[in-house]
Amino acid sequence: MKLPIVFASLISMLLAMLPVSADTITLKDGTVLEGKILRTEGDVFVIEYNRTKSGSIKDIKRVPRLQVNKIIEVREDEIAFAKLEKLVPTPDLLTAEDYAERVQAVQAFLAKFPTGTRTKAANALIQTLTDEAQKVEAGGRKIDGLMIPAADYRANAYDMDARVLETKIRQEATARHSIIALRTFAKLDENFAPSKSYREVLPVVVKLLQSLRVQVAASISTYEARMEKQASELESMSGTEQATVKRAIEQRAAALESRYQAEKSAGQAWVTPSSEHLGSLEDCLTQIDSELSRLTDGQTGAKPEVDPGQAYREAWKTIRSQADLEEVEKSMADAQAAGLSETYIEMLTEAAKAEGIKIGGDS
Repeated sequence: MKLPIVFASLISMLLAMLPVSADTITLKDGTVLEGKILRTEGDVFVIEYNRTKSGSIKDIKRVPRLQVNKIIEVREDEIAFAKLEKLVPTPDLLTAEDYAERVQAVQAFLAKFPTGTRTKAANALIQTLTDEAQKVEAGGRKIDGLMIPAADYRANAYDMDARVLETKIRQEATARHSIIALRTFAKLDENFAPSKSYREVLPVVVKLLQSLRVQVAASISTYEARMEKQASELESMSGTEQATVKRAIEQRAAALESRYQAEKSAGQAWVTPSSEHLGSLEDCLTQIDSELSRLTDGQTGAKPEVDPGQAYREAWKTIRSQADLEEVEKSMADAQAAGLSETYIEMLTEAAKAEGIKIGGDS
């Protein structure tokens, strides 16, 4: 399996956790030190211990053996593997690149602890991840915890792809990633408007838009007062401090303007609104109002006379059943009439070619 050159934050997070250790040393006077025994010097333990609960501040302490009541050693590989165990079972809809990141994280663990107590379990993780990745690379999809084989996916591609987008929208909405959810909905709206997934997720999107509108409108209404307060606070600072803060504010403003212009130039479905950038807020509010009007007009999301997912399945079944040309062309026409996008018409056409069927005189 080909691994990407640059890995996402998952690997960085896991690798950062690998060296963590937390031995517990209890002294006879009741003192408990969380840390690590660095070495022994005769009858003295040299201990690096955590001065803060988070472990962010450490100190060195020399403790005579006679003062130590109990030592509980925690193996580094056990701590590190506890983080890796959460990689399986895998969530739905991972891409081949997502699997590659997980495999890389486990391989990094094995490189650090090649003969640890969790070596066998780590290799089992890699095997599970690799097996699933191969199925995904072959065209499979994991949905509702089940790996759907490529053949089953192709036979139900329209509904499954719509379901994937629906699931992502729900996940991002739950995580309060409103703009990501709305960008995903734009894809669903463009390619799967007649689908069952579209109808079922529509109330989620409307609720998300209504909530986002409240937030964006509030940011707009307070924008001028916030900018005036910022200017007043800046004015009250000393010369050096004022110059430093002013430079930071200008850099932040330039970065927000750059992102805003880049997203607009790229034709991004939704620009990212920032409470510090009035243009992005106003654009977002205008689009929210437009979408709410469209999605609540009583027409959007209406159930079609012919279900496009069913029309796709029927056409696929007809093509694979060695039906004659007339039957295949009729099923293709029904699929087009049901509102299938060009992508899925092309998939059916390619399937017909693979069966030796010439659609419309095509070869």
